[in-house]
Amino acid sequence: MVAAVQQRLMAAGLPDEDLDDRAVHRACLEVLQRHFGLTLPRERILEDTLPTLLLTGP
Repeated sequence: MVAAVQQRLMAAGLPDEDLDDRAVHRACLEVLQRHFGLTLPRERILEDTLPTLLLTGP
């Protein structure tokens, strides 16, 4: 799994020391979202911190 995520990060152009921290953070979240099939709350990613675990009802 680590190798697959690393390959996706490299395909996204990471690591890139010329990118600012926000751009790197956003790119990492996008890679993880695609790899694990997640749907992350966009507004919270951009404006807030993410909880460790988010539970939602049915």
